[in-house]
Formats: sequence, structure tokens, C-alpha cells
Amino acid sequence: MEHTQTFVEEIKLASKFDHPNIVAFIGAAWSSGFDMQALFEFVENGDLRSYLSATSLSRYWTRTKLQLAVDVIEAIVYVHTFTPPMALRNLKSHNVLISAEMQAKLTDVPDSGSEVGTSRWLAPEVISGRSDYNPAADIFAFGVLLSEFDTHTLPYDDAMDNGGSKLEGGVILQMVASGNLRPTFSDTCPPIILELAKQCMAQEPRDRPPALKVAYTLRTLQREAFNL
Repeated sequence: MEHTQTFVEEIKLASKFDHPNIVAFIGAAWSSGFDMQALFEFVENGDLRSYLSATSLSRYWTRTKLQLAVDVIEAIVYVHTFTPPMALRNLKSHNVLISAEMQAKLTDVPDSGSEVGTSRWLAPEVISGRSDYNPAADIFAFGVLLSEFDTHTLPYDDAMDNGGSKLEGGVILQMVASGNLRPTFSDTCPPIILELAKQCMAQEPRDRPPALKVAYTLRTLQREAFNL
């Protein structure tokens, strides 16, 4: 019964969203209380993580890559403008799908339950338990996502200890929570994106820019770099 109620709450939540950068909810089907399905828009080109892992993809910030980042932040702006504000809770490259038209669409948005997302994208205050997941934690996750757009690698994948061995997941979490570790960026990363990512990944939630300001910054870069 509890699982049924959770499913119903998820369906109610999904039906509220109407945004081009969020995977569209189509409907629900069930044959019994234990056999229920939610139907969502089919998005053809897989997820962002797979796209960035493609060996033929340029590491530079192309028009397409920047537009995908803009798509993601505009979906975040939309979710954060609900009253009361909602949080995505599970923003990561695996949950960003790409359409045939190369448009980014968020999936698993948002989770109505208490679970939060994968550890590599979690904000310090969520890791440490100082704060519940909130919109500012989404902004931190977006900053981490910008590092993926830039390097095409998973966040902290290059983090090493003094002996040259990869850091374990638990150590990474501790260092992120204490403010001693953030994802790396390439030497070719545009300064405006690097600075924006640093602001998004500020240690204190109050120091992170709101989603609307992040979107404005990326839109400005689009106009200046590509006349979009």
C-alpha cells in the first residue's frame, strides 16, 4: 500500500510539469495495485553521460554543448519557480536525456520522496547532514555538471591521494563536505564558465547564485560567443 501511495504521489507531481526541457509525462497504466506503470516521452539520443563519453566529441565548448547546458539550467529555473520552490534532488549527467534535435531534457524530475541523488553530485551540506536537500543543492550539482561538460569525465574521476592512487568514494565525500575538493576543469575552459562553476559550487548555500542568474550568465555567453 505504501508503494502504491508513493507511485500516486510521483504521478501527481510529474503531471504538473510542462516544460520543453523536462521529459513529458504521458500517462499511467495499471492492472492491479501491484502492477503500475508511468509512461513518459521517448527521448531518442540517450543520456548526457553517454554523449560526453563519445571519443569523437570535441572537448571545446561548442555551440551544441553550450546550448545543452542552457537547456538544463532553464529546466532548473522552471522547477525552482514553483510555490513553494521544488528541488530536483537527483541532478546528474545520467538524468539528462538528449533528443533527436539535440535538446536536453531532464528526467526523474523531481523525486517526491526523501531520497537524494548520487554522491558525486551532492552538495557539502547534504553530505554532512547540515541541511536538507533544497534548490541551492541543485545549483551545486549544476556546477558539478559544468565540469562534466568541460572535461567529459565523471566528477572527481582524477582525484588522487598522495601515493597516486584514486581516492575512494567515502574520502571524496569527506573532502567535498569539508570544502577541500571540487571537480577539475580543463585549461581550455572559458573563464566565464569556470568562474560560474566556482560560484555554483560555493561551500555555503547562501553564496551560490540563484538558477535565474546562472541562466542569464550562460545566455550572455551564448550571445557573445555564437550570436544566439
